[in-house]
Amino acid sequence: MKETLYDYLISNNSSISIFKSIEILVIALFLSLIIFSTYKITFSGVMYNRKFNISLIMLTLVTTIVMIVIGSSIALSLGMVGALSIVRFRTAIKDPRDTAYIFWAIAIGLCVGTTNYMIAIIGSGFLCVTLILLSIGGFGREDRYILIIRGMRVKEEEMMRCVFKAFKGSQLRAKNSSNDSLELIYQIKIKKDKDKNILKKLYRIEGVTAVNIVAQNGETIG
Repeated sequence: MKETLYDYLISNNSSISIFKSIEILVIALFLSLIIFSTYKITFSGVMYNRKFNISLIMLTLVTTIVMIVIGSSIALSLGMVGALSIVRFRTAIKDPRDTAYIFWAIAIGLCVGTTNYMIAIIGSGFLCVTLILLSIGGFGREDRYILIIRGMRVKEEEMMRCVFKAFKGSQLRAKNSSNDSLELIYQIKIKKDKDKNILKKLYRIEGVTAVNIVAQNGETIG
């Protein structure tokens, strides 16, 4: 029984020629460049991380190589599971979209490594077009912002009236004050770009030293 199982595990392995391996890796590289371009085009955070984007290409190629090596060998697949089980990844991913891109890269590596080219190409094309359209159209874009005002404490009421007049649904989240200075932090909702003229109105108030509008994704407007 042991000999039969051993012979099955060893014999159930399909070898791939060097030209076929190059073909698989080239297709994986092409599709990983689509992931790279999509991430760069649709990125909307504070600081674009080119190293992370390049790591998506590496992840796609590495996953493809692993699938080429494993092939249909049960013995190699079990060994790979055992080897990966001791690896611990401690890098924190703050943006959930980055996690989605990682899964995309792994999925492409799995598909291409098993020569399921059609699924990989159609899936990548569909995801690429969908993400770009959502990015351009602004679907699901957050229109809530944090308004930070710094100025003289004696101008507190005038600053609060100005904010309430421009944004009736504004909410005061924090107020920090000292002997002669004041900082007001509001949560506001901006529907149109013209509403951002609040910066000019606030700066017209004598004693206002700084005004910032920060999106919830960290993007600074003014």
